[in-house]
Amino acid sequence: MQHAALDFDWSIAPVTREAFFGESFEKKHLVVHRNTPDYYRDLVSVDDIDRVVTTMGLSVPEVNVVRADATITPADFAYESGFIDAVRVNQLFADGATIIMSNLQERLPTLARFCRALENVFSSRIQTNIYLTPAHSQGFRAHYDNHDVLVLQVEGTKEWRIYDHPVELPLNTQAFNPHDVPIGEQTDSFVLEPGDMCYVPRGLTHDAVATDQTSLHITTGLMTRTWADLVTEAVIAVAHKDPAFRASLPPGHARGDFDMGAMEATFADLLKRLQDSASLPDLVSDIRSEFIGNRVPRVPGQMRQLARLAELSADSEVGAQPQLIFQLQDRTDPEGNPVVQVSCQGAEMFLPAHTKSALETCLTNQRFKIRDLPSDLDDDGKLVLVKRLIREGLMVSHA
Repeated sequence: MQHAALDFDWSIAPVTREAFFGESFEKKHLVVHRNTPDYYRDLVSVDDIDRVVTTMGLSVPEVNVVRADATITPADFAYESGFIDAVRVNQLFADGATIIMSNLQERLPTLARFCRALENVFSSRIQTNIYLTPAHSQGFRAHYDNHDVLVLQVEGTKEWRIYDHPVELPLNTQAFNPHDVPIGEQTDSFVLEPGDMCYVPRGLTHDAVATDQTSLHITTGLMTRTWADLVTEAVIAVAHKDPAFRASLPPGHARGDFDMGAMEATFADLLKRLQDSASLPDLVSDIRSEFIGNRVPRVPGQMRQLARLAELSADSEVGAQPQLIFQLQDRTDPEGNPVVQVSCQGAEMFLPAHTKSALETCLTNQRFKIRDLPSDLDDDGKLVLVKRLIREGLMVSHA
């Protein structure tokens, strides 16, 4: 089965994006039952896992093996070099262990496309962990994650149990520790069947057990930035400009008899300076630039695209690379001429300012004829621009 859009809206349907963010995101878990077993089959399959484990020469921690009732170490399934022993991995799986594949979106194109679509929605890095669990087995005991997750059930069934919410929205440094955090009372349980989905906010304790079938599910991690991250960046940015933030703490401040009065006055003054000096637009711009700059190119088929580049004409149909994450900024070149800076897929390029409207069309539309590109450029100029963007991996031809 081939879906037209492997994107966020598709992954949570029939729940709408507005309902998800308004009612569930960072608030409570959400379960979607579909009775559509093939819904997520385009993303990954047991055959994909078999092929990756047995042919790609992976190492720890790309592959891990766990079970809730026993301790398994890399020495049980990997060589001293760190590369996995596929036979041992499969034997442990046959004996009841769960195989975990981390960041498989770097190896499977459809999973990569899905993650990039979610990155477009959340403006955050998206990662995947794929869990293959034998029947009647459990990979982890009850725990919470320090990032939100979307769980997509691909094959088999798994029973989930939800417990109390001991830590509300933990930071990424607040990892679950079973010795410090009580599990609490069970508050919900449900079975995910193929094609079902659940959202679990960070800090919500949960566990899952495969039923009478081998279970394959995708845990999609939403590695969002927080307001704490933004405020931390604000302090650093202001400290680079204001020496008051860079002054040493008073001598003796660690002594128990130290007078905190003077420190409190200085601390209050620094908070006021921070509020007066921090620029929200600049901070968000920096975070945006970092996010865009860290997106690796997703350019499947580009070799063939470049091989037929010379065949393009003004009548050729082209479009933006799917789920492109980019930024256009007005700049000036060293000679003072206005240019537009294109930031995308970890790279930057500069083009004449008069191409900006054409660039916006090229990078946001999925299909159009080159000659129909709204621009002051003539057909030859449009062709030059499109060819440049295809070479950079930002566009594709549909010839």
